Amino acid sequence: MSERDEVITRVATTVIRRDLVPQRIPTHDRRSRSASPEDPASLDPFSGTMEELRTRTEHVDRCASCSGSGIGPCPACRGSGRQPCGNCSGSGKVLKHYKKSSKYINCSVCRGGGAVGCGECLSKGTITCVGCSGSGRQLVWWTYRESARVVVQLSTDSPIVHAHPQLLEDRFLGPSDLEAFVRLASVEAEGSIARGTLSPEDDIAARRQTPALDRRIERIRAQQLLRLGVLRRDVHYEMCGAEGTVVLSGASLAGASTPAAVGPIRRRLVLWGLASLVLLIGGACYMSALLGPTSYFRSVNRAIAFSSLTGMATAIVGVGGLLRALRPGVRFWPLGIIAQVTTVISAAAFLLCPVVAYFGRPSTEELQHAVTAGDLDRARVVAEALEATAPSEKLADAIDELRLAEAERLSGDARLDQLDAVASRDGSHAGRAKTNAQHARIEAIEAALAANRVADAVDLLKRWSLQLSDAPERGELEARAFEAQGVACSDDICRFAAARGAKAARSSPEREAMLDSARRKVTEELDTRTVPASDLLARVRWLRSLSKLAVTAQKAARGDSEVQEKANAASAWARAELGKVVLIGAPVPVVDELLERDAGSASSGWPELKGVSVYAAKVGSVCSGLFVVGATPGVRSLYGNEEGLRRLLAQATGRPEATLRARAASSKTHSVSTWVEGSTPVMARWNDTTLMELRIGRASP
Repeated sequence: MSERDEVITRVATTVIRRDLVPQRIPTHDRRSRSASPEDPASLDPFSGTMEELRTRTEHVDRCASCSGSGIGPCPACRGSGRQPCGNCSGSGKVLKHYKKSSKYINCSVCRGGGAVGCGECLSKGTITCVGCSGSGRQLVWWTYRESARVVVQLSTDSPIVHAHPQLLEDRFLGPSDLEAFVRLASVEAEGSIARGTLSPEDDIAARRQTPALDRRIERIRAQQLLRLGVLRRDVHYEMCGAEGTVVLSGASLAGASTPAAVGPIRRRLVLWGLASLVLLIGGACYMSALLGPTSYFRSVNRAIAFSSLTGMATAIVGVGGLLRALRPGVRFWPLGIIAQVTTVISAAAFLLCPVVAYFGRPSTEELQHAVTAGDLDRARVVAEALEATAPSEKLADAIDELRLAEAERLSGDARLDQLDAVASRDGSHAGRAKTNAQHARIEAIEAALAANRVADAVDLLKRWSLQLSDAPERGELEARAFEAQGVACSDDICRFAAARGAKAARSSPEREAMLDSARRKVTEELDTRTVPASDLLARVRWLRSLSKLAVTAQKAARGDSEVQEKANAASAWARAELGKVVLIGAPVPVVDELLERDAGSASSGWPELKGVSVYAAKVGSVCSGLFVVGATPGVRSLYGNEEGLRRLLAQATGRPEATLRARAASSKTHSVSTWVEGSTPVMARWNDTTLMELRIGRASP
């Protein structure tokens, strides 16, 4: 620390300023004076009163607002004569509300234009000038506007000045402001301080520290000169690798907050903040790396988090103490007790975290012990922790053992899923899991069969076909399921299919005999060629039922050549017999039956006429003709159905050789072709080359 005396000279000057400003009011005086009687640059605002200044400068001049015209732009419309419509806010649209909706319509006031005539100027855009009341002339004179300011100038920019801020305030100082100083000189006067009243030193300071004035419009009202003495003490310190100097002065030893004084302190705060941020981020990453990812580590995570947070908090305090003790040249002052304690605590806390994490890890032995003890909930928690932190083949086997134990407490699909998961891993417990899963599935199928739930048993066999592919019981179960289906069958074809399935699944003499009996009954039905001697509709229906029986038999007898041959023959014979029935002249119910369609539907069941509507015209109850057109509204084309149309034409007319005629040559887009099949007239309507409709016999839409 060093001491010395310092002298400060302070000069405070009150400056009065009078700025000349013109005043204007409307007048009708026609005096033709266009200039002031005196030049404003020659006026002295400090000579005479304001009334005298007006008397000397008053004159009549052209209006400054309208340049003497007496009119000016309308402020409401800015001279345009139009202003925004108040009804629609200038948009031209208003919202009209109806009972169920609302919409925007043209404004009825502005007719959608968004603007209306200005009411202030009657749409003219101009009004009488306010500045001259329309006369074009104004009465003008000069006045002044007075302001005052205090200018303070000091002889030095010493840190002492910043330690005592009253020295910089724009005012005269009183005794209470100078208690910290020794007054060596104190002079105050109205106007400028007379030079003869000052010492040569103070006179020089007064001249130097008096502000420059505009002599025309500024004057000095008062002035104060103070020459102050003060004891200055400079205190040097070292912190955060830098040196600082604090200047203390006055009776109260006030310090100045200069860059030289607070630089090391601010440097320490900045570095401390950055170091704290780095510690927080690094500590958070360090803690996250040690925290366990599952619920097993809940208590361990609490201990790690507490230890890490303690380490971060104490490390921040320790860094602050370390920065305080750092001297230039990487030297240190002795650390304080707080810094020493917090540094030790921080190091211990951070070192404790990995120790806690190590001893808090789970082990495979802990998992096996929990499974053996039957504490499966605890075992699952340990297994999750091990899977997340230390996966291994030994762990996988232990988890399989846990899943097997859990599966014993489950039922249904949940148990099977658990067993399948263990079996799919192909570990040491895979064989046991696969065997248990097969037994569970077999038990489920046998239970369904025992309860006569045949459909459920069949669904289970299909669903689990892969899992039961090597099970020795599978064939017998499938055979029993087919036998149960055969018992529930209502026709011979169904019983034949069930018998075939039972024999294929697990053959036995009894099942061989059952299949032979079912085959014999089916072939007898397919060999029947005697049509019932009743009305035409009953015969057609019988032939259709035989045809359906043959189709069903073909599907059920795949691989059985005898039944397949019988079914093919029966199907061909039934179709040939049905083809002999002529549609035109037959009862309408017979026509519907032959076209294989549902009651009330115009669509045919023939696969060759998919998407085609066939309407039967009738005379009484007899079909007199057929109207054929596409079934989709808006798309009535018959394109792509030519084969079915030939079959329909042949059966409708009774002429197997009947065929569709080509479109007749014509230059028209729409044309009609007509011809006669036997005695039946046929008409085809075309759109270019596309057949649109077909009429066979006497038919109309």
